[in-house]
This record gives sequence, C-alpha cells and structure tokens, in this order.
Amino acid sequence: MNRRLCAPSLLAAALVCCSSPPAREELIDERAAAPAREECADSLGAAAIRRIAPAPDQRRFLCRIYAIENSVTQRPLVPDNDVTLLVDGPATHAAQLAAIQRARHHVHLNAYIFNDDETGRQYFDAMIERARAGVHVRLMIDGFGALSLGPGFRSALEEAGVEVHEYASINPLEQPELWRISQRNHRKLLIVDGRVAFTGGIGISDQYSRSSASGSPEHGWRDTHIRVAGPAVAEFQRIFLENWRREVGPVPDDSSYWPALPAAGDELVRAVSKEGEDVSDLMLSPFARMVRRMRAQRERNAIYASYLAAISESERRVWITQAYFAPNREFRRALESAARRGSDVRLLVPANSDVGFLLWASRDQYGDLLRAGVRIFEYEGPVLHAKTAVVDGVWSTVGSSNLDYMSFIHNDEANAIVVGHAFAREMERMFLDDLANAREVTLDAWRARPLEDRILQGVASAFKYWI
Repeated sequence: MNRRLCAPSLLAAALVCCSSPPAREELIDERAAAPAREECADSLGAAAIRRIAPAPDQRRFLCRIYAIENSVTQRPLVPDNDVTLLVDGPATHAAQLAAIQRARHHVHLNAYIFNDDETGRQYFDAMIERARAGVHVRLMIDGFGALSLGPGFRSALEEAGVEVHEYASINPLEQPELWRISQRNHRKLLIVDGRVAFTGGIGISDQYSRSSASGSPEHGWRDTHIRVAGPAVAEFQRIFLENWRREVGPVPDDSSYWPALPAAGDELVRAVSKEGEDVSDLMLSPFARMVRRMRAQRERNAIYASYLAAISESERRVWITQAYFAPNREFRRALESAARRGSDVRLLVPANSDVGFLLWASRDQYGDLLRAGVRIFEYEGPVLHAKTAVVDGVWSTVGSSNLDYMSFIHNDEANAIVVGHAFAREMERMFLDDLANAREVTLDAWRARPLEDRILQGVASAFKYWI
C-alpha cells in the first residue's frame, strides 16, 4: 500500500460518506470574477502576457483563468520564477538532497511517504548532518505514510536537533482524536533557506530509486516533481509554516525564513493548498456544519476549483496525467463539456496500479467520457503515480492532489500552478513521451469488456469514496 488508508480508517471514512466537493457555482462566482478580467493586463503587464502566452487564444484563456483563480484560491499568481521539471525519483531525490546539503539556515520537509530504506536513509543522513551544523531542520511526516519509520529512526533525528512532527498518528495512545484517521497530510513539500522549493508527487522511498525508463515496476515508478526558485518560494514557505504552527506551535520570528527573492525566470507560479475534512465535522449540528463548511470552502477546495476553472475555460486542449482517477460527476461533466466544444481532452491513467480496486472504479467511469469525445490512454509502463495537467499550452499544474474523493475531501494537499508557454511545452513533451508507453481505450473496446469486468468495476465504483 502506498497512499491508501489502512482498514480501520474505512470505518472513519464511512462516517463522512455524505461529504462531497461543492458545486462549481458554489466555488466560482463568474459575476465577481468578470470585472477582474480587465485587471489582468494591468496586473501582469501587456508585455509579460505576450511573453508567457504568445497566441491570442492563450492570452484570452490566461486572463479568464487569472481572474477566476484569484477569486477561488485567494492566493497571488507570482511572477519571475524559474521552474525546473523533475521527471521520476532519481532526478528529484538528487536535486532535493543537493539542496538540503547546501542549506545554511533552515530545511522544511513535509513528506507523506517516508520509508526506512536506502533512499530514506539518504535524507536521514542529510538532515542529521545539517542539524548538527546548526541548521534549523523541521520534518513533518504523516502517521500512516511514514509507518515504516520506527521509534529509533525518529529519536535519532531528534537527538541530532531535527524537529519532527507526526501528523495524525494512527496510534491511539499518541492520537486520542481518532476521527482524524481519515484525514491525511498527503503533501510533498521541501523548502530550503526560503530560496528554493520543491513539490509534486514523489515520496521518499526506494519505490522511486530508478527512472521509469528502466522498465522496472518495482523501483521505477513514473512520477513528476518540480523545483521552484524565485519570489513564489515564499508562498510554499507559507503553506509549510502555517501547517507547522497549526499542528506544533509558533516558529521563531526570524527574517531569514523570508529572504528577499530576486527574479529568477519568466514563469508565473501560484501555490495552492487545501486542508482535508475529518469526521469531527459530522459531530456538529447540520447548521453548524454548514457554516463551518462555507467558511472553509475556498481553502479546502482551491485545487479542485482551479482544475474545474482551467478545464471549463479551455479552448485548445486539456491533457491530464493522473494516478488515481475517480472524480465526482461534476468534474467528469467539465471534461465532457470541454471535449464537446472542441478541446482536445486526453486522460493518461494507469494500466496497472498499486491500488487495483480504485483502478476498477476508474474504468467504470470511462463510458460517458468516451462518448463525449474524451480520449483515454492507459499507461503500460511502470506504476504511474504522477498528478499533473497542462491546459491550452500555457497553464500547468504539478502537485500531490489526486482526482479522487480522498484528495478532494479528506487529504491535506499542495499543488503548484505554473503559467507560461515555455514550461507548458515541457509538460506537453513529457505527456507525449508517456503516451508512447500507453494504449488508447476506445469506446468499442470498453463496450465489449467482459461481464466479470463490468461487475468488478460496478462494485468498485460504488465504494470509490473510501479508496
């Protein structure tokens, strides 16, 4: 198991079966966003818009999505960043470890999967070495995702001066609030000295110790991460420190956490995060729960809303790579609508998964998508674990959020939205490279699937909320 909850958590998840992402109109107020479209050129600058979105339709899309995302995320689109695409584990781990080893003031690491294996020990050694050198090292791990870390691993870090926090432990002796068992911290964030940030889908595990090009399904998982340098790093720092303060307590007021960040490149970056719901929400009265949900709506659903907005506003193409594709009906309708109005909508999903039951649930949803003109490809290489999208050759996202109920509802997630045609070209090249290892699913083939597949898919789809 990689990202899924253990069996006891299914009971907790069952208690929130009536939760669902808000409707699009609850998240996206078109009337409020419309006046801001005229502000796009003033805010970003006409020259910058032409540079990052050279085609007229890209500029139209950019200004529409700019206004809507400002409304739904309440976070800025930050200019002047350099964004490096990191494909698979070896490139990501090498870049992250190099950044940690160069740290002079602080290392802030938020990891979901963190295993006590060769890869995990490399991070362990790097953090200990930096902590002993006087660097402030903070590590936030998830109580389920880091199950393989024994007490000795953690105590050795703490003895060296690393501050370690376990988020939502599944040990009832350590976490009396057992309702939090359904809420996981699924983020993958690393911020070093407030000057460089990393995010994406890659965990700290030997599962990523080889490139997917090796063809090894065991140690060559296909995944994507990014490295960000420039003013947007402060936004990723904000996500980490807000989470740390909420979970652990205040961090000393030190300007070194917020260094001056000069322009580093041409990419615009928006750091988008969400907090998951837990079953304690259902212990409130219906009215109190509604009020809390309304207050938390934007923060909890900013990634979902950003996806919906980009798909709904697309004119050219929507290319999505997704490890766990089991979204709600509204999300599927957005994809279907985009395809019907002429956008080239493609989904790249796994042919083989570490969560086979969710794979069956995903396949049950193919019919309406295929009938609407959405093209679906199943990746036949090593395990596909990436969570990325590129829209209209100018809008991209890379992060931890899957397109399923666990990410939409329960998990804490973090994504980067990158606006710029140069980075989008890299994303499109990566997508096409992956398609070379994929098989297209046709509507005729889907209709001709065996009866036993139909039964398994229907049963799995009925339980997709919990997987």
